[in-house]
Amino acid sequence: MARIAKLDKEIAATQEELEELQEKAGKVEQAISDLEKKILEIGGSRLLTQKSKVEGIKLHINLANDEITKAEVAHAKAEKDVVKYEAAIESNQALLDEADSEIKELSGQLEELEKYVTELRAEVEAAQSAVDHGKDDLDGLKTELDEKEEKIQGFRKREVRSILVILSTLAYYITTGRDKARSC
Repeated sequence: MARIAKLDKEIAATQEELEELQEKAGKVEQAISDLEKKILEIGGSRLLTQKSKVEGIKLHINLANDEITKAEVAHAKAEKDVVKYEAAIESNQALLDEADSEIKELSGQLEELEKYVTELRAEVEAAQSAVDHGKDDLDGLKTELDEKEEKIQGFRKREVRSILVILSTLAYYITTGRDKARSC
């Protein structure tokens, strides 16, 4: 506690000194301002013109310094961007080379596939032609078979008629021959 009290006293004393110094600084600034006014009054318009020129030059210098700073920042950024873009170019070039090799490989595969498709189409066309000829042949064979079946059916009908005629004749002779044998 004693230490805190001691520190409070020191702070209070320091604040008093600060206030005194600020008061003195205010007086000095007021004196400077008064002196500047007196100098302006004594020097007149020529001094004002010179002061205006100096302030204008300071303004131009400040503007030029700002532009220089902006240019230096832009230059530094541009240098960083150049490094970054060069790295990106190298990376993209590697990717481009890789893509080119893949394109060449795929082009080769595409050519093989096109050749295979062409051969397959030729085989399909040949098979289709064979199917068409086979259908024609089959249709011809069916027609021929139908004609032969009709002939066979006609032959069987005549055969059945002939058998019936033979059987009826045989039956007639059998029945008439028995009657003659009985009569004898």
